[in-house]
Amino acid sequence: MGLVPKTRYDGVAMLIHWITAVLMIYMVFFGEDLMKEGEAISKLPDPTGATFQPSIHVSIGTAILLLTLLRIVWRLTHTAPPYPATMKRYEVIGSKSLHGLFYILLIFIPLTGWITFGNFSKYHEIMQQVQLFGLFTMPQPPFIANYKELHDLGSNAAMLLIGLHVLAALKHQFIDKDGIFGRMLPW
Repeated sequence: MGLVPKTRYDGVAMLIHWITAVLMIYMVFFGEDLMKEGEAISKLPDPTGATFQPSIHVSIGTAILLLTLLRIVWRLTHTAPPYPATMKRYEVIGSKSLHGLFYILLIFIPLTGWITFGNFSKYHEIMQQVQLFGLFTMPQPPFIANYKELHDLGSNAAMLLIGLHVLAALKHQFIDKDGIFGRMLPW
């Protein structure tokens, strides 16, 4: 009796994907606001609470980075389900390229954010008290540079990729009806 081909991702891959997706969507829409609010509070005569929202920002960014590294390790040690035979070659190439770009951005954005944070906290000393997961102070990067433009560019690219990813998933679900959408759903 032959093996039945795998048609879905396993539960760990699904869990990492959906947690990362929720965190990333939150950061794309609200991440900058978290930093701006903290900066605004830091300029008040009583800056109590100025580090709360930036602490959320850096903790979520770090979680995204750690989840991405875990997902890469998981993906290298666990095979993905094959693409449906009905998918065109350009669709497979596009899917693989999109996923590769996601991995790059999900590492690039947190790292440029961390390096930029060093510069930010240099000019806003209270930000040197930002907590990572509420456990310890955010470590300063090994060098300080202003990569804010790169960090923002990465965030904008992520918005674009998220949109393309959602549109492609919807196309496969409602137009192609090829089961791609269900590969990452737990039901």
